[in-house]
Amino acid sequence: MHHSNQTVTSRRKARILDQPVWPTVKLWLALGTADFRNHLGHSILYGLGLVSVIWLTLLALGYFRLGWMILPMISGAMLLGPLTTVGLYRISRRAQGLGGQGVAAPGQIFLVSVVMMVLILSWVRAAVLLFAVFFGLRPFAGFWETLQTLFTTPQGILLFVTGSITGGLFAALGFAISVFSFPMLVQRDIDGFSAMGLSFNATTQNFRLMLTWATCVTALSAIAVLTGLLALIPLFPILGFATWHAYADLFQD
Repeated sequence: MHHSNQTVTSRRKARILDQPVWPTVKLWLALGTADFRNHLGHSILYGLGLVSVIWLTLLALGYFRLGWMILPMISGAMLLGPLTTVGLYRISRRAQGLGGQGVAAPGQIFLVSVVMMVLILSWVRAAVLLFAVFFGLRPFAGFWETLQTLFTTPQGILLFVTGSITGGLFAALGFAISVFSFPMLVQRDIDGFSAMGLSFNATTQNFRLMLTWATCVTALSAIAVLTGLLALIPLFPILGFATWHAYADLFQD
């Protein structure tokens, strides 16, 4: 009987928030910023680590003349973002007194990560096919040359619009199934597919709120890109902590 009650609790759906969305989002960000200040050393290390990995990846793409993959890889990084914040979720959970340092379902986190990786690879493949459809099977001219073509020719503009819509659909699905599934698997002993389903349900049932949150994350990420990713050093842990508080708020853990 105890096991049955525990299973029901683990699969409890998110509550539906009916309060104004912006105050809720600002509260999550404020809580995330407070965690950042209270764990400054760990936070900076997480931010520096992520920025270093991204820059090394960009340098590798440039070295191997794979610049055309930069935009899909940026989209992929957005999809994998929640995975890289698992350690931050643990810090926020411990600060809230909701558990120790362990992870409730580490194997299921790996499973969700594989699903996300398949989604990213599918998006990269779609990007390759779209490029071939609009520009044919010709050698890649270089990132900057292609970027110029993208915004100065009819084919390039059409590719940009089509690619943005396609990438947006991939990103929306990835966001919906992962935004709460990773923090959930840190806190709850539940299977990965159930966690993704609960995350998707929470996102769709709180659509305006989560659309606002996704817009906020995207805008802050864009700011980070414009600063050469330097702003990502503090923004990454703040958003990670804030996502935990969003999860705790909606799922009342």
